[in-house]
Amino acid sequence: MNYQLLINKNHPICEETIHKIDLVPIVERNMVFYLERKVRKKYLKLKKKVFHKTGIIIAIDSGYRSIEEQKEILSEIQKEYGIEYARKYVSQPYKSEHHTGLAIDLTLNINGYYLENNYELEKHITEFKQIYKFLPSFGFILRYPKGKENMTEISFEPWHIRYVGVKTAKYLKKNKQVLEQYKKKYLS
Repeated sequence: MNYQLLINKNHPICEETIHKIDLVPIVERNMVFYLERKVRKKYLKLKKKVFHKTGIIIAIDSGYRSIEEQKEILSEIQKEYGIEYARKYVSQPYKSEHHTGLAIDLTLNINGYYLENNYELEKHITEFKQIYKFLPSFGFILRYPKGKENMTEISFEPWHIRYVGVKTAKYLKKNKQVLEQYKKKYLS
C-alpha cells in the first residue's frame, strides 16, 4: 500500500486501487468500522498512548467509506448543514481519502458522551491539540490543518487524521507541510 497516496479534488482514486486495499474491521462504540490493516494497528497504539498520557478518550467516527457511503454522507451533510458547508468539509465521491482506509475522523468522549457532530467537535480544539503531538510517532498527520486550506482545498478539520507512515509524518510535522506540498516537492 502506498501510504503517501494523494487523494483530493485533483487526484481521484480509481476503482482498481480501492479493490486492492487490505481492509480489516475494528469495533468501537458498538459499531464496525474498517481501516487498512497497518492503520488499524497504529491507531490502536495511538489511542492507548493518548489516553495514558492525557486521559483523553478518542474513538473512530468514520474510517473507510465506499463510494456509495460517500455519496450518502455528502447528501446528509448538505441537508443538515447546507451546500456551502458541505463544499468546505466533504469531498466528492472518488475524491475522499476515506476510500483508502488510511483516513480516520476522530470523535472525543467528553464526560462519558461521544461527540456527534462537527459543531460539538469544533468546541474541543484544546483536546485535539493535545492529541496532535502524538500523531507523528504513530505515522499519522492532521490532514487538514488551519492555515493550509489554500493547499488542501478543504477547511480546517480538527478531527481528520491520516496515516502516511512514521518517517513521512515526522517530516511533515517538522517542516509544517501538508501532503500536497510533500508530494509536489519529492514525488513529482
